[in-house]
Formats: sequence, C-alpha cells, structure tokens
Amino acid sequence: MDFGTGIALLVAFLVVVALIIRGQSPIIMLLLLAIAWAVIAGIGIDDIQKKIIQGGGVAYASAVIIIVFGAWFAQVLIQTGIAESVIRSAVELAGDRPLVTAMIVTLVTALLFTSMYGVGAAIAIGVIAIPIMLGQGIPPYVAAPAFTMGIGAGTFINLVQFGTFQKLFPGLKYEAPYLTYWVVGMCVYILAAWLLELVYLRNGARRLASVDVAGAGEPMVRKRTPYYTYIVPIFPVLMIMILKWDIIPTFIVSIALALILTGRDRSFQGSVNLFNKTFADAFPDIATIAALWTICGMIIVAGQTPEVANALKPIFGPFLPHTPLQAAVFFGVLGGIGSIYRGPLVVIGTGAALLAIVLANKDIPIPYLYSIWLAPTVLQGSMDPTNSWTLWTIGHTKVSHGQFLKTALPFGCLMVAVNSLICYLMLGSLS
Repeated sequence: MDFGTGIALLVAFLVVVALIIRGQSPIIMLLLLAIAWAVIAGIGIDDIQKKIIQGGGVAYASAVIIIVFGAWFAQVLIQTGIAESVIRSAVELAGDRPLVTAMIVTLVTALLFTSMYGVGAAIAIGVIAIPIMLGQGIPPYVAAPAFTMGIGAGTFINLVQFGTFQKLFPGLKYEAPYLTYWVVGMCVYILAAWLLELVYLRNGARRLASVDVAGAGEPMVRKRTPYYTYIVPIFPVLMIMILKWDIIPTFIVSIALALILTGRDRSFQGSVNLFNKTFADAFPDIATIAALWTICGMIIVAGQTPEVANALKPIFGPFLPHTPLQAAVFFGVLGGIGSIYRGPLVVIGTGAALLAIVLANKDIPIPYLYSIWLAPTVLQGSMDPTNSWTLWTIGHTKVSHGQFLKTALPFGCLMVAVNSLICYLMLGSLS
C-alpha cells in the first residue's frame, strides 16, 4: 500500500514540477501539491486544514519577518544614495575597459548583496550598472549574467538568506567553519562570473552608438554620499561575525547608521520620514517570496507526516544521498540543471518535498546539508528565469531566456560542481 501511495505522490510531484516549468504559478502549484499529498496519503480533512495548511502556513512565519527587515535595509541603502554611490565610484575605476567594468560590476554587486535583499534592491542597482556596461559595448547577453551572478555570489553569505533558511535547517550558526566555506563559495562564484566575462569579452567590446534598455534611459544621478558611508552595506555582516548580534537588531542598527551618516542634507524630521517610507516601500519587494515561504512550510509539514514520509521513502530513498560524499556527488552533478525553472532541487519550491524526506532520514548533519545545498540554491536565485530579479534583468536587457541560459548556465553548473567538491573537502570530515 505504501509503495502504491508513494508512486501516486511521486506522480503528483512530477506533474507540479512540469506545470511550473511550463509557466504556471509556483505559489498555486505548490499549494495544490501540499493538499494533494495529504489527500493521496489518506490524511483527514480536519488534519489537513489544522496541521498542514494552518500549521505549515505559520511554521516559518519568522523567516518572512527577517525578509522584511532585509528588504527594508536595502531600501534605506537605495533611497539614501549609498548603494548608487558605491557602484558608481567602483565602476569609475575601470575607465573605458569593458572587461574590467564587467568584473567590477560583478564584484561590487556581490558585496552589496551580502546584506541587500529583494527585487526592488536588484532593480535599483541594475538600472545603474546595466546601462554602464551596455554603454561600453558589453553585449546584453553578457551584461545580464554579469549582474545576476553578482547577486548570486553575495547571496552565499547574505544575512536574509541565512536567517530564513535557518528555519528550515535548524542548528545553523553564522560562524566558522561553515561560514568559512560560504565565503569561499562566494569567491568561487565571482571567479566563475569573471571567467564568463573573460571568455566573451577577451577580444574587447564594440561600443554602442546609443543605449536603449527596455525603453528607459539611465536614471537621474543622485549626489554622491561621503566615502565613509561605503562601510554601511557590509556593516550588518561585520556585526554578526564580530559582535555575534542577532539579525533583526543588526538590521535596525545598520538602518539607523545609514540615516545618520547621510543626514547632513536632511532635517531630523526628514530622516524620520525616510525611515517610515523605506519600511513601507520594502513590502512590495517581498510579497512573492513571502508567499512562497508560507506555502513551502505547508509542503514540508506535509512531507514530514508519517503517512507521506513512509510512502515516499521507498521511492526517493535509493536516489537521495545518505552520506556527505554522496551528497557532494548528488548536488555537484544535478544541482545546476535541477535548480532551473524551479526544478526539484529548489528548496523554496518543489525541493521542499525532497528536503522534508532528507531531514526525516537524519543521515546527513544539517549544517553540512545546508552548505552543500547552498550552491544550487544560489544558482537558482541568479539564473532561473522564473526568479523575480533574474526575470527583470532578462526583460530589461531584452535578452531571450534561451540566450541567457546558454551564456550563463554552463558557468553556473561549473560553480556548483567546484563548490560541491570544496564543501566536501572542507566540511565532509566534520559531519
């Protein structure tokens, strides 16, 4: 009976994956999957509405709060002009050298997104960085991944990423030895992006006569903020690493610091108004990801019920990793392809089902599991055309999905494979 039920659960899972790949709403499809799994496994209606929909829906609510604070901090960096000043100052160092410009854009974007979060933050940086690259003759299909891979690289140690996934992977701490690997993973992704840029720009770039990005010109340039404000984007990371503060207090202090350091041209009331405005402006950034976190909580709770877990183990058990080495091979080989179009390895997606099974098996220590799964997660956040800021970048540069993936995905898969090996070598013996 369990085997037949497991087959039915697998079919439901694959149908949802296929529908999401074909463009259906991940939020709707994943909600239907959570309910369908419960019904197929024979869970009663009362338990479905109480334990799975209600219980799962609130299980990771604290993760959504962390996302709000991360998006709020990003809006402060944007609206005070700090983020724009940092990236413009950095790009000026490249001069009229397209390859160096692309490399600097990737590096600075990565540093900014160690603490910034949200599609609004990505757009705010993108409308500055992308026209600069295109204006130097960098082809759109190179400029797009140069930008999104920078976002992805920063995500390796992004505080919001860590804080939210900490709810799914209990016991994680933002400290060595795992943090050391995450920093190395970030560097590997930056190097992968630089390799892409070197391959496509090694013969230089042809300067364009004019730049037309999605029908919009370059945004109005704000007055530069003082150089001492440039510490603010990485200040939250330093506070947590050095002072061991928690994430939400860290963001509050960092927001206050940004407003104080840029407050010379504002009245006290102006700073108060900006404080309130940036908080309100943060919410549109996180609407979709908040919904996905809520729905994925339902899937994880459903997958951990005895009815569903016992039926799925015989189906997925032979294929899922049970040792650190198996996990390194599994994610190193499948982590790239399996994360595109919200495939089965995307944790905030259908991969929530696989996570529930792996956690239930209790074979792989949770900190190692998070670390080895991190590279595919980061790749999805920077190359999956269904991801909000990737989709915006593709549309903004007028690059087709196929051309974007053809250019970027081989280097993303290389990053995942290399990081999987490094993760096993650095952390496998600790597991």
